[in-house]
Amino acid sequence: MEKLNKLLQEIYRKMDIHEEVNLKIVPMKQKIASLSFRTKILRLNSNLLNILNKKEIEFILIHELIHLKIKDINHGSLFISELKNYTNLNNAKNIELKIIEKLLSTQNTLLNKS
Repeated sequence: MEKLNKLLQEIYRKMDIHEEVNLKIVPMKQKIASLSFRTKILRLNSNLLNILNKKEIEFILIHELIHLKIKDINHGSLFISELKNYTNLNNAKNIELKIIEKLLSTQNTLLNKS
C-alpha cells in the first residue's frame, strides 16, 4: 500500500492535481477501478493488483484522476484531450486491452472457484 500511495503522490504532481483522494483496495467482480466524486474515494480492484505491472497501475490511477481533474465521468473529447497529456492514444489502448484481459482472467479464476 505504501508503494501505491507513493505512486499516487507522484501522479498528483505530474498531473498538477491538488485535490487528494482516499485510496481503497477492495475486491471487485467486474470493475478495474472506480472513483467517487462525492466521497473522494478511489477504489482499486484487489483481485488485479498482484497481476498488474507498475505501468498498468499507473495508467489506471491516471485514468481515474483525469475524471477528478476534469470533473466528468465520461470518456468524451475533454477526457481524451487530457489523456493525451500523459500518453499517446495507441499506447493507452494497448494498456487498456492488457488490463481488461487480466480482469477477464481473474473473473474466470473466481468463477472456477465457485
